[in-house]
Amino acid sequence: MRQPYVIEPTAELNEAFYNLQLHLKQPNKSKTGVHGAKYADLHDVAEAIRKANQDAKAGISFTQPIISELDANGKELLQVLTIIMHVSGEKMVVEGLPLTAGANNSQEAMKAATYAKRGSLMAAFGITPKDEDDDGEEITALQQYQNKELESKRMVQAKVKQLLALADKNKLDLIWASIGSERKSINDVDRLSFAKANALYGAIKFANSDLLNEMEDK
Repeated sequence: MRQPYVIEPTAELNEAFYNLQLHLKQPNKSKTGVHGAKYADLHDVAEAIRKANQDAKAGISFTQPIISELDANGKELLQVLTIIMHVSGEKMVVEGLPLTAGANNSQEAMKAATYAKRGSLMAAFGITPKDEDDDGEEITALQQYQNKELESKRMVQAKVKQLLALADKNKLDLIWASIGSERKSINDVDRLSFAKANALYGAIKFANSDLLNEMEDK
């Protein structure tokens, strides 16, 4: 096995790399994952680095070859290297993520290589965008809130429909007017927003307090 690469940037590269990082901003998240979470792909990460390099006038470039070696058992090992170069001729090599050799098809192999290059480039340049797992947690929390709100809305709608069926027919026009609507059928309650269903429930409570108390006691 080869000896590990040692990161030993010389003075000019070190200073340029420092200036680049001062100008480095979080990459744009232009892609959407399968669960709806936004993430920065390899192009977004590379563009953020190039933009920072341009703004800092750092004179830095990079390349990402994939090297191949055989282990003691003859199994092929693939790994991404990130080579960071400076116009002075100085460079440093950063070992990146390993890849799984022998992907089922070229598309899977390209996807694995792209993923490894993205992660390796972020690590080499110290890019730490918000983790996509955090995005997933935010989306899950939002979905839970929406599901809870939908469940509450349906409960209110069901209660309103039940009360409307038993309400004084002479008061129905007044009840519907409380939400700025003409008198409608009971099934139209399903089309109401959560806010309007709540408002209609309040109107029924006001117009038919005796009926409501009787229902809630059951």
